[in-house]
Amino acid sequence: MSVDNIKTIVIVMMENRSFDHVLGYLSLHGTDVNGLSADPTWQQNFTNFYDGETYAIHALSPSTQLIPDPPHDRTPISMQINTSCANGGCPELGGFVASYAARNPPPADLSMVMGYYTADALPTYDFFAKNFTVCDSWFAPLPTGTQANRLMAMAGESAISDNVSGFLPEQSLVYDWLTTHGASWCVYQSGGFFPFFSLMPKWLPEIVTSLALPLEVNGGRFRRYSRFKADWANSGNLPQVVFIEPEYTDGPHLVPNDDHSPTGVAPGQAFLADIYQTISASDRWNETLMIVTYDEHGGFFDHVSPLDIPTDVAGYQFQTTGLRVPAFLISPYVAPGGVFSGDLDHTSLLQLLADKFNAGGTYSAPVSARTQLSKLSSALSETKTPGTTPKLNALVPMNSSVPPLVSPPTGTSACAQAFRSVALKVEQDHPELLSSPNWSDLAGFIATYKGGS
Repeated sequence: MSVDNIKTIVIVMMENRSFDHVLGYLSLHGTDVNGLSADPTWQQNFTNFYDGETYAIHALSPSTQLIPDPPHDRTPISMQINTSCANGGCPELGGFVASYAARNPPPADLSMVMGYYTADALPTYDFFAKNFTVCDSWFAPLPTGTQANRLMAMAGESAISDNVSGFLPEQSLVYDWLTTHGASWCVYQSGGFFPFFSLMPKWLPEIVTSLALPLEVNGGRFRRYSRFKADWANSGNLPQVVFIEPEYTDGPHLVPNDDHSPTGVAPGQAFLADIYQTISASDRWNETLMIVTYDEHGGFFDHVSPLDIPTDVAGYQFQTTGLRVPAFLISPYVAPGGVFSGDLDHTSLLQLLADKFNAGGTYSAPVSARTQLSKLSSALSETKTPGTTPKLNALVPMNSSVPPLVSPPTGTSACAQAFRSVALKVEQDHPELLSSPNWSDLAGFIATYKGGS
């Protein structure tokens, strides 16, 4: 099995961009992806209509970084998918602008959700596309927001159908599964704040204490990203599965790099370039698979309808997946400049882990029930790509405004309010750890959060 060549699997999940918004441009320049078309008739078929005006697909300037956050919860996503396009075009995927307008952005910004970036704005992704494999049929598992889709990625099922503003319900995660199956793992968190599953009370004590460890101390399954280079330089002690999380826009933040609007895409390009440069310079590179994907489409246009995969979530019956998200497979064991078009969603990550650590067996019954999906392992080659490791030059982030931390959080997203709950619980339960250098950034934010109490 081709996955047997892989000793370390690195998974990076970014935030809130659609495939066409980020990678649709590739098809305009000869890459054989299911992306955008220059044909005016094709483009007109997906034109959105709102308040007497039409809004067409269009290119965004690389300097267009700050886009007010489009709605991307269950109800607005339903509008985005289930509204007809203008002028008798596509019978669905016509509600992106109408949904965005409900957020009341400046009038000039209404077209932003129909925009797409090109290589000039996405140098890291353009490099990945030329040297590794793009997945052009990777869908968010559910047509809803961040939390449920990240639970699907890390559990194969979700106890919630939409974002919640407090702690997540307890449920088994991939961390538990990997431990049960004897596979080592760790999580790296960019910045000085929280990984996503600090929102689950079961994991918070370990996360807080692990991240408080001095950077020079080995061990801890949750680590600051500032340790990443040193760990990979000593690659003999790397775990078998590595999760890397960005600094979240919805959490306390100093320099978010997760791509979640209004944070621009430039910091994320620099973040992912740094990960690749570190991994590709390591002795472990020849046995590594790095996967980059996104939690959901973030309210941005995509031209491909969701897959018909019904999923019952906490008593709510979803009939389809969410929309497509950008995704890459980065390894010496994938086709350079390749495109994998098998249908995937975030649960495909879990099946890949089962292929690797459960002898090709199952991860769970809910994951196995998604029989329409392809296997990520089938995108891997049996032999390594010959030649030298592709070199990505260092990137300097473009200027990108840092979204303000709002206090009090009234009116902010449910995810932002949930991270606030985490911060206040850390102060309540672990005040002694806030004096740790690794938690100094959070200590500075506590007063801001308490202002919203």
